[in-house]
Amino acid sequence: MDTHSTSGRPGYRWWLLPALTLIIGLVLTAVIAPRSQVPVQALTRDLSRTHHDQLSQALVERATDVLVAARGLTTRDTSTGSDAFKPRARSLLGEFPEVAGVELLTRINHAQRPMVERQLTEQAGQFVRLARWTGTRDSELAEPADHYLVILQGVFQPDAGTGYSGLGLVASSVPHWREALRLAEREGRPAATTVTELERNGGEQRALRVFIPFPDAGEQNQARHLLALVIRPDQWLEHQLSGIHDTRWQVEIHDISQHARQPLATLPAASPPAGDIPATRSTLTLANRQWMLSTRPAGDWLDSLRQQALWPAWLTGLTITLLATLLTALACWQLITQKRLLQRRTIRARRLGQQLDNTRVEKTILHHSLQESDRRARDLIELGAGIFAELDEGRHIGYLSAQTATLLDIPSTELVGTPLDALFAEKEKREIAMTFDAARRDQGIQRLDTELVTRDGLAIPVSLRVKALKDPLSGCAGFRVSITPR
Repeated sequence: MDTHSTSGRPGYRWWLLPALTLIIGLVLTAVIAPRSQVPVQALTRDLSRTHHDQLSQALVERATDVLVAARGLTTRDTSTGSDAFKPRARSLLGEFPEVAGVELLTRINHAQRPMVERQLTEQAGQFVRLARWTGTRDSELAEPADHYLVILQGVFQPDAGTGYSGLGLVASSVPHWREALRLAEREGRPAATTVTELERNGGEQRALRVFIPFPDAGEQNQARHLLALVIRPDQWLEHQLSGIHDTRWQVEIHDISQHARQPLATLPAASPPAGDIPATRSTLTLANRQWMLSTRPAGDWLDSLRQQALWPAWLTGLTITLLATLLTALACWQLITQKRLLQRRTIRARRLGQQLDNTRVEKTILHHSLQESDRRARDLIELGAGIFAELDEGRHIGYLSAQTATLLDIPSTELVGTPLDALFAEKEKREIAMTFDAARRDQGIQRLDTELVTRDGLAIPVSLRVKALKDPLSGCAGFRVSITPR
């Protein structure tokens, strides 16, 4: 391609348009492609909300079932002996594996203290005395009092370790339990505590408790026994959400009533949660406490969703950009080619125009010469003394000069279309026919001396000259004839 276009500008400047199209396409793709994350975030929020609602509903329903089953255990008419309590507690734990253990709290007076301590020692297989919680992960001997609310029995899951850490502990000595105990004893409704760490009798526990009144027959105002559901938050959350928890989300439980930043329990996701997506939260109620359920999408899963949306956007943008660039380059190439072709055709048109002008001049000259020749021929015909005629192949008159009226006293127009033989005597017609046949055959001029017959029957001696008109198809298209008086 030439380095210069037909307009005089450098040809390479036409390729600035494809380059500009490429740059604009890349910029628009870079601007628009991130917007594909908007539906991804909306989809993530919808999926998180759906999964969160499913988890929340499962937790609420399961927690309700546990409390209903525990209430059923407390309303049965049975004694508090180990033979009656433990089988029912084991049945409850078998039905609800998320409950770490069940404890029986009994109110005793000071006179019963020695007997109760002996029972606790026999049950634990070690020396146990009534103790109060000191808040230092340890306990000390309980001071004498009129009444004690003591953890008298405990049944725990096989994998929950020993349940002896709470035996003999005076429940009212734990500050975190006092409000829950008050609600359970005086108002007769389940009440939950915060998470408490206990280290006693060689065992260790970190759990919360849900106290449920356990009234005896004949007692109406205050429950003598309380049932305590021992719940370890991590274990409780894992068991309750077993089968429905999706590792694409991290699940956390916070105790709103405690105002603690650390979650009570966490079910981790397959990867660390994304930090740019807000958590989906809702409140749950366990007995009298408000919990907050939080779910966060995993970062790797969210990044995978974003990549799945981002790559098609970039791919589409780059494809459209490249296609537009190629089409623009093709259009520019065709434009340059068309301009070059137009230039060549313009030059050729000018040259042809000049030739046409020359041809027109020549045509004018030839036309003028032809007119002069035709005029000259007509003048010669008019000045001649003889008759000039044109005949068709059948020797019918097509043209007859005006001298006919002078020689034959017959207007030439009357003879047009009639056979030429009618102008000659009958005896001459055979020779005339032979003359015409000879002219047709020899393609030359044939001459015959004969006589014309006027309207009055007067014979005029004439010389007849005949020339056949050649036709490429039939061989003869007619004749030209001159009749000259002798």
